[in-house]
Amino acid sequence: MAVKKEEIRRILRDIKIKQVMASPVITVHEDDDFALVQEKIALYDIRHLPVVNETGSIVGIISQRDLYQIHSPRRLEDGSWYYDKEALNQFLLKNLMHEKPFTMKPDNSLFEAIEATISFKFGCIPIVDDYKKPCGILTRDTMLKFLIG
Repeated sequence: MAVKKEEIRRILRDIKIKQVMASPVITVHEDDDFALVQEKIALYDIRHLPVVNETGSIVGIISQRDLYQIHSPRRLEDGSWYYDKEALNQFLLKNLMHEKPFTMKPDNSLFEAIEATISFKFGCIPIVDDYKKPCGILTRDTMLKFLIG
């Protein structure tokens, strides 16, 4: 018996983002040294970092892809990759981040998140509370892992 598209859409509309999102969220402050972006991406094995201001509200997002485009790593003799912190810190995070990223709330549906991800080609969607403070993050990987769970 085949599952109908409308049945799948109904199920996805019933699933709340808060059931799927990764939490807690790893963030960087807009005034942090740019080298911290690379450190956190490597340390936590993530590809997206919400950027917050002094009140903890989201003001931007920076990705691993952005990092690679801004400054390429150097290959060491042993084959590993290395970023020069001094070179990275010549850049200002607040000038390089994508400002005012698209966000959603924990009670939005997974269907809405998937629809936005496909329509706008988002790699992630920061999930925020009523004060625009990050409380989770939804990536393509987190959605797919949830669905095949």
